[in-house]
Parts: sequence; structure tokens; C-alpha cells
Amino acid sequence: MSRIIRLGHPVAPPIVRNEHIIARFYLNRFADSEQHVIAYAPGHLPRRKSTKSLSSERDYFEYTVNGEATLNRYEKWFGKIENDAAAVYNTIHAGTGLTGAGEVVWAVFVATMFLRSRKVREQIGPELTRMVEAEVYSGGEQLKEMQCELLRQGVFVYAEDLRAMVERTLGEMRDPAFAHLAGIEENVRTIARNILEKGRWFVLEAAPGSVFITSDCPVQTITLNGPGAPITLGNGFRHHNTAIAFPLSPKKLFLAGPQEIVFKSPVLGAKDVVAFNTATAQFAHRAVYASERNAEIQALVDRETNKITFGKNAFLATPKEMEIDQAHVP
Repeated sequence: MSRIIRLGHPVAPPIVRNEHIIARFYLNRFADSEQHVIAYAPGHLPRRKSTKSLSSERDYFEYTVNGEATLNRYEKWFGKIENDAAAVYNTIHAGTGLTGAGEVVWAVFVATMFLRSRKVREQIGPELTRMVEAEVYSGGEQLKEMQCELLRQGVFVYAEDLRAMVERTLGEMRDPAFAHLAGIEENVRTIARNILEKGRWFVLEAAPGSVFITSDCPVQTITLNGPGAPITLGNGFRHHNTAIAFPLSPKKLFLAGPQEIVFKSPVLGAKDVVAFNTATAQFAHRAVYASERNAEIQALVDRETNKITFGKNAFLATPKEMEIDQAHVP
């Protein structure tokens, strides 16, 4: 029996449609043996949900601008970061020191867990879109400059056609995914560097009978304002007095902060655990995740969720202060 062999272009790998907003392996640290967590949302009864259903969304990182599509670029990039972080997760969870390379892996992972969140997209993204539009197109004079530049390259384009091209591109750039992801590689490097520059890293433990919670925006900034002064939440990562908190599991929490931070014990009392959980709920966007069904957690979620709102009472300064660097927008 003869075989027919057709030569042609290599078959492109299939595009992954369900893309991960939050690392699934991370959520599984708060899950039961069947990979389910208790999901809390304000005004709703807690529900037991699979980490698979909570961690991804269809085409979350996809956009097309000027005919160029992302084609899983960011999903693959985040996946590589997740795989590297998963390899050191048990080490950091145990409180064992990481090597220099391991520290970089961990800092990059924490940075992406903040930047890829829907809260960053929805609360910071619109302002970034306005900035991009102002940078790319500010009126007729800029159109003339663009037309002259094309002429210098030997290309003539009618002003009306050029305006239509610019408007079409701006329309594509209004895709929330574009504003969210443009320049994100540089922003990850910046925040990771801020984490690495913190003087001390801690792995804190919840006292018996207490548990840490996490959320759909699990990385928090906590600013220590001096002895006797109340802490503030939501300042930029680069500030010297800002500590960066990230729940690791129901029993452990990672904290990177200035050299001046001192804990009498790595085991936090119930009151301190509640304080960190309150910050977690306030940074949460839509949902809080926990390892158990608990009326106190539900009350906390109802009272505190999304009280920290980016652009309103947190990350209020310039995009540079927010560590969102638009100099790298294409």
C-alpha cells in the first residue's frame, strides 16, 4: 500500500485559550486534596471551587495590534516563570535561604503575581491607555510630523489615510490586554529589583488555630511609618519603608522589607494574622481564597474587600512611582 506524503510548512502548535491570571500551583497551596479552595466574595456565601476554574480565563493575554498577534507569548512567558518558581517554592516555604539565582527566580515570580492580576488591568490599565493615546497621537501637528517622516523614507500617505490608520491602531491599543501588558517585561524587572533590594526577607508562620488567606491580587505593599505610627497600604514597591507581603499557604507568609524590620518570633499571634489577612482582603479585587469555610473570614471579606483601590487610595503618584514604566510601550 502506497503512502502519500505531502510536504509543506510545519504545523504551528495549537494556541492555548485558557490563560492563567494566577498561578494554579500557587492556589493549590491553599487547596484540599482534591484541589479545591473556599472562594469568598462580598455579599455571597462562600463556595467550594476548583483551583482550575479560578486560575484561568479565555484569551486573557491575547491582543492584536497592527496585524501582530501575541499568540500565547505572555502565557508561555508566565508559564516559564511559574515552573522556575515551583522548583524553589518548598525551599522558600520552609524558610530556608535561597541562592542568588533562586532569589531572582522568586522575586520575578512575586512581581508577576502582582502585575498579571485583573486588579492591575482594570484599575491601572485605563490610565495607561490614556497615556499611550496621548503619547502616540496628540493631534494634527503630530500627524504632520508622521507624514513628513514617511516622506523622508520615500513613502507618501494622504493625511486622511494616515489619520484612519492611526485611529485604527489606537482602537486596537484600547484592548485592555494591550494596556495591561505593554511594557510588562520591564515592569517585572523593576519590581523584582525592588524586592531583591529589600534588606530582609522573612517567612512568617500563623499561630496554631489561625490561617492566612490569599486573593485574586495576592501581593501587597505595606509601608511602615515609624514607631507608634499607623502603617499604610498601597505605596510603591521602591519606597525604602515599604514591605512586600505575599501569603504562601494557610500557615506561611513571605515578607520582604527594610533592614529595620524585626520580629521577636517568626510565629505570629492571632491578632497579627488578622492584620495581614485584613491587608490581603483590602488588596483583593473580587475574591478571597482560603483553606477553610469560616464565618470570620466571610465577615472580613464583606467588610474589607477592594478597599485598596489602585489610582484612588493606592499607587497615586506618577506611573514611575507606581513602577509602571511607559517608556517601553512600542
